[in-house]
Amino acid sequence: MLARAPNHLGDGVMALPAMHALAARAGRLLIQAPGWGPALYRDVAAEISPRGPAPAGVDVAVLFPPSFRAAWAARRAKRRVGTPTDGRWPLLTDRVAERVHRASTYAALVEAVGAVAAGPPRYPAWASDPEADVPEGHIGLNPISPSGETVTWRGYAELAAALGRPVVFYAGPGEGDALNAVAGDHERRVGLPLPAFAAALRRCAVFVSNDSGAAHFARACGTPTVVVHGSTTARRTGAAGALAVEGPNLPCRPCYRKTCPFPAIPCLDVQVAAVLAAIVAAEAACAG
Repeated sequence: MLARAPNHLGDGVMALPAMHALAARAGRLLIQAPGWGPALYRDVAAEISPRGPAPAGVDVAVLFPPSFRAAWAARRAKRRVGTPTDGRWPLLTDRVAERVHRASTYAALVEAVGAVAAGPPRYPAWASDPEADVPEGHIGLNPISPSGETVTWRGYAELAAALGRPVVFYAGPGEGDALNAVAGDHERRVGLPLPAFAAALRRCAVFVSNDSGAAHFARACGTPTVVVHGSTTARRTGAAGALAVEGPNLPCRPCYRKTCPFPAIPCLDVQVAAVLAAIVAAEAACAG
């Protein structure tokens, strides 16, 4: 069996329970994934390889990305399971309707081949994981997002100043310059490999993030997480168990667009006080 993993880290995290279910069902599972695949899916009983055409002899291909390209790459598989999106429905043998939340869509995809995805995503620690070099009990802040301006809340610098406690800013590979413009004199970590990022996240009291892959990964590591939503909504793409701070209830929201026609991006009009209150609530829930 072949599983074509999602294209983005957050979606890849949401697919973790489905991947475990496929591995248990298939006996032999090949996961084609982006570069983060081997680290993210290290606990899945599967072979991980780069994305490419389906190998000859594949009986079933489960396609997590909703793109035509993913279906075309799997066209040699005898059975091709996916959502009928991006004009690809003629290439599918099994068409699965999209659900409201993306994680539910992934669960439905594997259910179509007799597998049952159970529970939220989990990323357990390994004894070989590196030691974290960040303060215990710090607040982690993730202000940069590759998804564009409509999910990038602008209040992180003010939030860090208001916290009055140890703060570490995080960013992904290639985001160092953008992070430097926000982080000021605070500690920062850029481009950590997933196992090292997980070790740092487990030393966070709370992780505050945009709606991004880092937020989903933090929750999979068990870290209390607050997510600020602008053009997105927790109802569709929220990290499992995260505390959501939603932007104003506008007629155009959620739009999931990368750019906004309005200069002020009104869906990101979220007050620092609201995020501070969410941090307190997340810590209290963890302590309880």
